[in-house]
Amino acid sequence: MRFSIIINCYNTLPLIQKCVEAALVSTNHNSELILVNNHPPYEDALSFLREFRHPRVRILDPGRNIGCMPGFQYGAKNAQGEYLVKLDDDVLVPRKNWTAAMYQALQDHPALAYVALLPSAVKASSGRLLHKSGYTLEFRRSTILFWCMMIRKQVWQKDFFLTDLPLYGVGERDYERKANALGLKKAYLTSHVCTSLGRTEESDPLYGAWKLFYVKKKDKRSDFDNWKKRFILGPEEVVIMRRFGYPESQIDEVRALLATEQQVATPPPTTERR
Repeated sequence: MRFSIIINCYNTLPLIQKCVEAALVSTNHNSELILVNNHPPYEDALSFLREFRHPRVRILDPGRNIGCMPGFQYGAKNAQGEYLVKLDDDVLVPRKNWTAAMYQALQDHPALAYVALLPSAVKASSGRLLHKSGYTLEFRRSTILFWCMMIRKQVWQKDFFLTDLPLYGVGERDYERKANALGLKKAYLTSHVCTSLGRTEESDPLYGAWKLFYVKKKDKRSDFDNWKKRFILGPEEVVIMRRFGYPESQIDEVRALLATEQQVATPPPTTERR
């Protein structure tokens, strides 16, 4: 087995299904898919993860929600492939041969710690592209986003099995610090672009907002269910959402959904009889 594609599942069912389908149709028998049941807060997604069967798919259950990067590491410990792929559960991979291109980039550049598909939200550089047969590579000093990232399993086992990782977010920065300490490089494949479904109609707007604020508001971190019951969308939070491209209509939608969640979570006061 050459590739193990690890999808950490904590999302709505339509997004998980589309992610899995795209990964299956764009790969072959050299690849296995590992779905980590990270106990998403949606019953239909849980049912899918309990019941789904495919000859190239294994479903692992850690028994509880363990978070994003820890979920990837849980899958990686059980992977059979020589190369590990971290694929977000709301990301569509391209239909062309992206695993072969990532693999070839790692073969061609021994000092490359890991390589990622270019996220559709990130612009490619205009002047530092390396064109090779089958792919175009861009080395970056800044953080590489792990929408879809590949690393050699031996390298991961030796240098990138990290502890004390957060529930969500900034795992990329932990990997970046480790790569820098080892004198290794990191890069995007700009010839192969992956696309996020995180802000589509089938996504959960509150889940997307929680991920954003988990990274940006370190003093207010909690799991998704508790966050929905307590988080206040104030002026500072609105500024953050605008900075990350949220239109006013989506900000208003998130505010209304939070209010609904918090009304349901707060029982009405009881009236004593005298």
